[in-house]
Amino acid sequence: MRKSASQTFEKTVTWNTNLNIGDKLEGVYTAKEEFEGNYGSTVKYVIQAADGTKYGVYGSASLNRQFANIPTASYVWIEYTGETTSQNGRIVKTYNVDYDDEYQA
Repeated sequence: MRKSASQTFEKTVTWNTNLNIGDKLEGVYTAKEEFEGNYGSTVKYVIQAADGTKYGVYGSASLNRQFANIPTASYVWIEYTGETTSQNGRIVKTYNVDYDDEYQA
């Protein structure tokens, strides 16, 4: 079967920029997209909110660790908890993520 070699990405609104501590996003985790960005390999998690808006949540060490355990189609709650210094001295954003993998639309 003939297939396109070009990747297609969901058109989304970026969520995790200019956040304040306590900012939250919730919705259905619909997809994980991986691509090469300006700073190397990048992951974007697509979350569809109740109003139908699709948000792109760009991965970080904190998000990637937590989303590794979350199946797509789960309902997720993401809360921005601030910044911390990583082991290599970089400032990184931190998040708390909860999910419901028995969610039925």
